[in-house]
Amino acid sequence: MKTTLRAILVCVLLLGFFTAGVEAQVTLTSPANGANLSSEPTFAWTGADYDVNLFITVFYYDLGYWSGYYRVLFPTAGTSVPMPSAWWDKVDENTPCYWAVLGYNTVTHQWAVSSVFSFTKTGDAGLSNLPDTGITECYDMTQAIECPAPGQPFYGQDAQYVTNPMSYTVSPDGLTVTDNVTDLVWQRQDDGTPRTWDNAISYCVGLTLAGHTDWRLPNEYELQSIVDYGRYSPVIDPTVFPGTNPDYYWSSSTYAYDTYYALPVDFYAGHVDYSGKTYTYYVRCVRGEETFPSSFTDNLDGTVTDNATGLMWQQEDDNQARNWESALAYCEDRDLGGHVDWRLPDVKELRSIVDNTRYDPAIDTTAFPGTNPDWYWSSSTSAYGPYYAWGVSFGNGNVYYYLKVYTDYVRCVR
Repeated sequence: MKTTLRAILVCVLLLGFFTAGVEAQVTLTSPANGANLSSEPTFAWTGADYDVNLFITVFYYDLGYWSGYYRVLFPTAGTSVPMPSAWWDKVDENTPCYWAVLGYNTVTHQWAVSSVFSFTKTGDAGLSNLPDTGITECYDMTQAIECPAPGQPFYGQDAQYVTNPMSYTVSPDGLTVTDNVTDLVWQRQDDGTPRTWDNAISYCVGLTLAGHTDWRLPNEYELQSIVDYGRYSPVIDPTVFPGTNPDYYWSSSTYAYDTYYALPVDFYAGHVDYSGKTYTYYVRCVRGEETFPSSFTDNLDGTVTDNATGLMWQQEDDNQARNWESALAYCEDRDLGGHVDWRLPDVKELRSIVDNTRYDPAIDTTAFPGTNPDWYWSSSTSAYGPYYAWGVSFGNGNVYYYLKVYTDYVRCVR
């Protein structure tokens, strides 16, 4: 408590120094207040009041004093900047780091300072090579709320555990996008033509784009990796991927139960589903080594490590269905394998342990014995409506959202 009060006092002094009665506010969308981070935070500015030549100075709290700042230029609303790696390396693990943002508008000559926020740098637990979901707000069962503190109801949801913020680099010619988390290179804009599954595969194999001919149809894990679950219709960054249709896009993955079907990903809401291969859906091609082939190590202590993502999983769930609030609390209270930092997985993490070569259950039953061929909760709230959260079916591998008052099974992760 003493640390928090000191941080707030410094922020108030800064505000009083620069302006006695500022009207504008500096507002941010990420990281969420109280977030647990395993990589550098990305500060995303909403630009509500400062949309021209805004200088942002980020102060971070370390070892009992405000020990640094840096200044960047945000020319337009909606841009973001990561904390420099050299600064991130100085932040102690498992200790709240307090920060604020100071802005100056060179047009109006006004200063403004944000509220004081905090994040905690986590240790190795929770690290993965999966892109984050993009969700930055916290919710209760029906609405957005201020992100809760440890021990409070609804603590441990998606926005509070940020692993690898989605990050992209658009090529100079504007034709391709590199995912900086997965290193996959994507066709930036599809051609807007729906195709059958066979024709989708042929289209990507025959594509010549940006001087490359090694394009392919992505698997469903790769295609879901660029879904931004903090958005809706379409669930993807429209600046990075302009013209994306809010509809299904084909993946290369065949449905295990019946090879007549394949697994498309819905860019309207974010579902992963199965559909007949003769149906026509849109196509976005990818190049690079195929990613996310999971393999597991049994730690012989009730936990399993996914060697592909680095995540450690609860090996067997307790076979009890819970509503979403109770699912969050169950994982936060877990003490398993000598670890107490368990949490409810986000929707991308939970989908990553689906084995699409199996059915009923769609999971490696040696690594995860006793898995119910039914729905399991993720920590991710649906952008469609805050009374829904995303779940993953381990009967068939589908991803869908359900009312939070429903009861589903729970498997925790760290």
